[in-house]
Amino acid sequence: MRYSRQREQIYEYVRGSREHPTAQMVYDALKEAMPKLSLGTVYRDLNQLSDAGRLKKILFPDGSSRFDGTMPSHSHIVCLGCGRVSDVTVAGLAELERAVERETAFRLNSYELVMHGTCADCLKKNEFN
Repeated sequence: MRYSRQREQIYEYVRGSREHPTAQMVYDALKEAMPKLSLGTVYRDLNQLSDAGRLKKILFPDGSSRFDGTMPSHSHIVCLGCGRVSDVTVAGLAELERAVERETAFRLNSYELVMHGTCADCLKKNEFN
């Protein structure tokens, strides 16, 4: 992948974000500082960075995706109320990996676990309705 100043700024934004941003969120955050940036460029660069293994792409059943700059293995939890995505490190996943390998005779290279629930803020909002 050739160096691009725009791509590097997109990469740095995602790496510095804890929000697991969508392409639209990245575009909205960078467009003022980079007036020539297009949403199409953001989508393309995020996908290239993901394909190159520099970012993680989190796919959702509705076809949307978010991006994560934290590369060590971890899982995600998504709030069904507001859509917030958070990192989760689950104890016991190593045993799950071994069990999958024993049962299937596959050697796992990678996997993604996305859990769904309701965040504390959304739970609080529903308590008062």
